[in-house]
Amino acid sequence: MPTHPLPWVEEWVTRFVLDESNASQVDAWVERTAQKILEEIPELASRPGLPDEIEEAIREHWICFLGQLTQPRIAFTLVPAAVHIARGSAQTSLPLDTLNRMYRIAQQSTWSYTTELIAEIDDARSERTDLLIFLWERASEWIDRSVNETSRVYHEARRRIEIGRNARWMETVSRVLDGEALDSRWVSSELGGYPMSGYHTAFVLAAGKEQDSVESLEESCRQLAAVAGLRAPLVVRPGGRQAWMWASTSRLLAPNAELALSNSRAGDLRVVVGPSRPGLAGFASSHHQARRTLDVVQPDKRGVFLYADHEALVLLGCNQEVDDFVRRTLGGLGGPSDHEASLRQTVARYLALGGSVDRTATELSVHRNTIRYRLQKATSLLGRDLAPRSSEVALALRHLELSHDGQLAH
Repeated sequence: MPTHPLPWVEEWVTRFVLDESNASQVDAWVERTAQKILEEIPELASRPGLPDEIEEAIREHWICFLGQLTQPRIAFTLVPAAVHIARGSAQTSLPLDTLNRMYRIAQQSTWSYTTELIAEIDDARSERTDLLIFLWERASEWIDRSVNETSRVYHEARRRIEIGRNARWMETVSRVLDGEALDSRWVSSELGGYPMSGYHTAFVLAAGKEQDSVESLEESCRQLAAVAGLRAPLVVRPGGRQAWMWASTSRLLAPNAELALSNSRAGDLRVVVGPSRPGLAGFASSHHQARRTLDVVQPDKRGVFLYADHEALVLLGCNQEVDDFVRRTLGGLGGPSDHEASLRQTVARYLALGGSVDRTATELSVHRNTIRYRLQKATSLLGRDLAPRSSEVALALRHLELSHDGQLAH
């Protein structure tokens, strides 16, 4: 932006500001710009009081802009009426994109008006390009700073609204989880209309150490819900690095939804999914089981873990007695070396596939004789025969992998 415009440009701008500051000219400017905005965004007219607020904001912006136009540098402050609209839009869920469109329409209207005036200049000294550049730079700077400041005010208002809403929802959720005898309709009303009838599936999302994962927890919740085809989930933030979510369905969570969740990407998150349980009690029960599932998942693991896939492990929990059971059951097969880890992987798949050597060889892409050799080595380390359906060994292997990431201290 030129700090010192050419003398003739400065003279024209000074005269322009004097003319446009006239009350009748300001009124005409407001009416013309407001009409253009409402023509291009007609839905604004249906919001009570908003058209009048838009006119007031246009008036304040224009008068303030004219007052700064002759100054060497613009001292910008978002006008009070615009602040009021930004906050009100955040409270009534008017999209920020719509506010930005209003500013761009106003910018176009300003440009059309000023270029028409400049076209009428008849002065031998005049080089219209200098004046056009000066006005374009000043108007663009004003609009850009208006958009940026409006976005800041809007997001700040949304954060305050969300913090207040989350606090109210968290209070209600806590009462349900504590087992208070509450009316389902009242709970639904307090939670923004979340339906308490039917079945509830609880999710607990725990972020890792990356700050980005904490900031995007709520978005991750909604992405998971979309993956499973779940509509209008309830999301609350209990604090720390977690988010809690519930999804309401008319029946048990479908197997294809569970499969979609199991295969979804969790990034730097541990996501646990509780069982589908009915009613108000099920809302609490599903969450409690999801929390128990989180407690047995090794903290460094990432991914989606369904209670339905790990129910026995969750019910056992992770404690010294269970760890001792794993050590006794696996014997030398529970050792820390890569060789023993490879043998455990083979045994786990062999047991999961019903003791079929052929299916295990196919899944692990090795020869069936290799599987037999590994099973013999594993049997030697176990110190006992490996039955095709050795549930104790299978349970011990799963606990070792889920709760200790394959590394149980000896």
